[in-house]
Amino acid sequence: MRSISPLTKTVGYAVIACLVLPLVVLVGVSLNAGVEQNFPPSGLSLRWYANIFNRDGFLNAIQMTLILAVVSTASSIFASILVALAIVRHRFFGRDLLLTAVLSPLVVPQVVVGMAFLVTLSAIGIYKSMIALLLLHSVITLPFAARVMVGSLMGARVSLEEAARSLGAPQWKAFILITLPLIRPGIAAAAVFAFVTSFENFTATQFLVWDRTTLPVEIYTYVQTESDPTGAAMSSAIVLTVCAVVLVLSRVLGLEMLTKR
Repeated sequence: MRSISPLTKTVGYAVIACLVLPLVVLVGVSLNAGVEQNFPPSGLSLRWYANIFNRDGFLNAIQMTLILAVVSTASSIFASILVALAIVRHRFFGRDLLLTAVLSPLVVPQVVVGMAFLVTLSAIGIYKSMIALLLLHSVITLPFAARVMVGSLMGARVSLEEAARSLGAPQWKAFILITLPLIRPGIAAAAVFAFVTSFENFTATQFLVWDRTTLPVEIYTYVQTESDPTGAAMSSAIVLTVCAVVLVLSRVLGLEMLTKR
């Protein structure tokens, strides 16, 4: 392979710096000992991280966000497996249209998705409820899970499942015992993408929250009314948690297991 040119290295380092620098500033602001969001910090302190646990709004938002992320991830994984089976294993009229419909939330602006759910669920009378948010998050996470699951199922050898069925295993048992382990890396990747998408969604979610909010909406509301670094501390905690999760996945599963499909 040819060596990388100095210009390419410079551009690469510049892109990395643009991505990392805002996070460094965010963490620096969250460690500020003063009461203002200043960088560089006038002193180092963890008081604003401790202040997170003194606010019921953040704690309730964390709980609600985790519930939404876990339930919507589970539902989108289940639905994406069914969608992938229909698209990969069967040929029928409207197959491409089905895949396009499932993936459409990827190209439709989140503002449009949120407004559509608000109008529709308002007419039904359930827009201020946990059910409404679960429906929304299941819809916006399904495309990410489905795209990964379709690719994973395409890579799984159907002949192995057919061999199990020829030996007397029922179709459902052959799928669970043979195919499901084969697409396990895809399921793990789809779960990660769906969970992160649900956890960090702000644009569409803000249309359906009420007196209970998700964490991104709560952070936005807080920084609109308060000037102390608590919001930066909460954001930094999320960034550090994501980094820790990625490190754990790279140790346990290996990042190539999550990205090879």
